[in-house]
Amino acid sequence: MKKAMFSKVATSLLLSAGLLASGVAAADEVLTFDAAGNATFGVTHATAGSFNDTFLFSVSELATASGTAVTGKTKIDAARLANYGITDITFFSEVGGVRTNLATTFTADGAIEFFPEADLIAGNYGFTVSGNTLLSGKGGSYAGTLNVSPVPEPTTYAMLGLGLGMLAFTARRKANSKLG
Repeated sequence: MKKAMFSKVATSLLLSAGLLASGVAAADEVLTFDAAGNATFGVTHATAGSFNDTFLFSVSELATASGTAVTGKTKIDAARLANYGITDITFFSEVGGVRTNLATTFTADGAIEFFPEADLIAGNYGFTVSGNTLLSGKGGSYAGTLNVSPVPEPTTYAMLGLGLGMLAFTARRKANSKLG
């Protein structure tokens, strides 16, 4: 009995240690958007190594998304050095618990920018930030903002065009009646 209990405890501890060492233990974070469609995200990692952090969100109508991120600096020998390297940010859709990667543009030329290449339809989405710390034995942090904006439907543009056309017709009609 004691042997079986010890075996289960040891297996549990080994499994937990493996998850923590691999960096997989981080839970997905659900983003909350303000009235303007902006949400902030960020993570601080206390130890060196690679990371994959996932952020989730939902859209209720056709929308476009874009984000920016910055990495923090770490004080090392009286100098402030960037210790974080974000190597990729990839958007995905989630349907029935299955995640499918979306074509994503990611640039890290000075400023980090990322966005899905296609508009998002109503549903559940997320993005994964991947990278690593550059200096062994040192952690670091990053933060960013994601903006989700609704895309006007084609009928909205048609109604706008029709309204402007009617205003132009009315203005021309009034101008002609004054001349004649």
